[in-house]
Amino acid sequence: MTYVIDAWFERSNPYLRVTHRATGIPIVHWQGNALRKQLEKGTICVEDFSDTPSQELVKELFLLDCLEQKGEG
Repeated sequence: MTYVIDAWFERSNPYLRVTHRATGIPIVHWQGNALRKQLEKGTICVEDFSDTPSQELVKELFLLDCLEQKGEG
């Protein structure tokens, strides 16, 4: 499986999206204050996105998103 990471951290409403390349199904999506919190806590590091994203990065983002959703419930 391959994924597409679309991230723009330096805008007034930053966003990060991970989608499945073949189906276009969104896997992870953060934006605005939710993403800023992740950046401030250091759970998401902008430098991780400077090279070609790895499957490991996608896996970590997915697990982080799952943990965040569990914490909300």
